[in-house]
Amino acid sequence: MHNNEEVLLPTRDFLRQLIGQTKVKAKDIADVLRSRGVFTGTDQKEVTGPILIKTGLSPYEYTELRESYKTKEESPKAITRTISWDSDTNLLDAIPIVDYEALLNDQFGVFSVSRNSGFTALNDNPDHIYMDFEIERKDSVKNWGENVVVHDGRVEIRKGDDGKSLNISLSHTAPETRDFGDKVASKLIKHFKEEGYIKQTEQVKVIKFSDFTNEGRVKFLNELTQKVTHSMLSFVDTRDIHFSPDHDIANPPKDIAWMKDKIEDMKMKGQGLHSTFFVSDVAFHPYIKLFGIQCDYTFEGEHCSGTCRILFEFSDKDESAKEELTLNLSMLKLDANDSGASRPVLKKQIIESLERFKMEAYDKHKVQVS
Repeated sequence: MHNNEEVLLPTRDFLRQLIGQTKVKAKDIADVLRSRGVFTGTDQKEVTGPILIKTGLSPYEYTELRESYKTKEESPKAITRTISWDSDTNLLDAIPIVDYEALLNDQFGVFSVSRNSGFTALNDNPDHIYMDFEIERKDSVKNWGENVVVHDGRVEIRKGDDGKSLNISLSHTAPETRDFGDKVASKLIKHFKEEGYIKQTEQVKVIKFSDFTNEGRVKFLNELTQKVTHSMLSFVDTRDIHFSPDHDIANPPKDIAWMKDKIEDMKMKGQGLHSTFFVSDVAFHPYIKLFGIQCDYTFEGEHCSGTCRILFEFSDKDESAKEELTLNLSMLKLDANDSGASRPVLKKQIIESLERFKMEAYDKHKVQVS
């Protein structure tokens, strides 16, 4: 805890509410008591909780206990955009001075930028830069200990190998971090255009649901999820599929005609779903809207290995402005982690390892404009 940090300590009923939160584990409370030299016959909250309520918390103890729920593991989601670049200037030098707090434009005082690293060169490469940030959300209607939530995000920008394009990756863990990342990216692109780094006529390219025919979308998601070339991943199985029949296309094949009038939207869970007839049989692809696929993988990096589950999904599919492909690493199990990297860091590394192949598959299967 910083010496100048003001801490309002919960007492009595407020402390009871804090202890009652499911994110505060029995072990957390027992650890506080043991650090004082207090030992009990059981670690159950019903026993240790009243002791803590009667004796209260020191500022240090409260800060430590608060971190047990503030640092709850979150699943980073990633979206990617590209735009042409028309300058020899390196990216780090092209970044302007920005009042990032002002970008929130929150008139109610609910959100604030609690941490912002500023843009930094990744691996000392000035043409591959990133900014990590945290957005703090205050919710006065929630119980003590849950009224402040912190979510992290990242904006990462790198030049293409030919120096003529930018790849913009937004990693977010909540709607507020996605919204803030959007605003940061838009602010930078506007500046780049004003300075002549990007031509005024250039538009940001995103991987959208509408960028594909029904057939192309199935091929894109199947190839992206199962081949995972250039990445740390090896495909194991398809666990979930989210799809619907395309009601705007007449005369579907007889084997799937029953779906047209009976199914509006379907999510299937199981094993080996990529081999089901309506996914493996290309004759059905023009008649199916595929929204998302969730798959299991093994992964192996230089210092880590394990298994994970990733959801590839076109989010907000009914809103054309937001129907972007989102990647969400929802489960991670480690077999080895020799580097000692945190789980959020490893999740980001896994998601980022998919970037190159994702864009290759997109260029291959999107609707080609002549």
